[in-house]
Amino acid sequence: MVTSPPFNIRSMKKQDWTAFKPLDTQLFPDDPIEEDHFQRLLETNGLFALTTKNDEIIGYLYVTRFGEDLGHLGRIGVAQAYQNHGLGSRLMEFALQWFQEQGGINTIRLYTQDFNAKAQRLYEKFKFRITGTTWHYIIPFNSIHPQGKYTCHIIQDHEVRILQKRYPDSMPAAQIRRWLERDSLVLTLKNSQGQIIGVCRFSPSFPGCFPFELDAISCFDDFIHELQKFSLPNYDYVRVTFTDFPELAQLMEHRNYKLHHRLHKMELSLEKRKKR
Repeated sequence: MVTSPPFNIRSMKKQDWTAFKPLDTQLFPDDPIEEDHFQRLLETNGLFALTTKNDEIIGYLYVTRFGEDLGHLGRIGVAQAYQNHGLGSRLMEFALQWFQEQGGINTIRLYTQDFNAKAQRLYEKFKFRITGTTWHYIIPFNSIHPQGKYTCHIIQDHEVRILQKRYPDSMPAAQIRRWLERDSLVLTLKNSQGQIIGVCRFSPSFPGCFPFELDAISCFDDFIHELQKFSLPNYDYVRVTFTDFPELAQLMEHRNYKLHHRLHKMELSLEKRKKR
């Protein structure tokens, strides 16, 4: 698909990594994408480059399906030298068209830093609205005090539907299976009776988890302790990202854990957009 000349939007390729890396670092200095993650994103067919007529990459977009009927806008950005020329809007228009072409997507969701007013103005222009808050904390493993009451387990096939019923917003069955197909870890936290009281998608190389669901904050230390078993040995911390759980955020603040960022969760109904 092509925007008005001289800019083009095309699928990202493996050989784009060299140009992608400095752009991504410029746009997202706190969370740059590593090369192995870049290669995995290519497999989703939702990573697009905004280029000049000479095929210089000056922006990019990452979009994907989440579950069955939800679209996720993962990242969108334009190089600083090309900002304030409407290119962010063109990327957004492309994203909305992409979601509509997938079929069955009713809602689009994104996360943006709470202080990023410029990005929020772009999203509000396209009628996204704030629907929640997400926190991302960094937890040193040596700061926790496990009680040994709960244990982590790799998800079993029969538990996929159970998790969808328990956590429909963050753990739809279709998305869990999609993660598993990509060799992601989905870990459940269980009590001594084998009942599930928490779950997360865990990325050992990040290392971190999102979504992160927990029925009670009293289980938190055991969950983090158990995650250490699945983490790579060169990490002494884990990143925990959770949504609309202010009690857990208060615990993090009380312990003086580093707040990496706080995000607005924003959503757009495609059905309402079509009716306007």
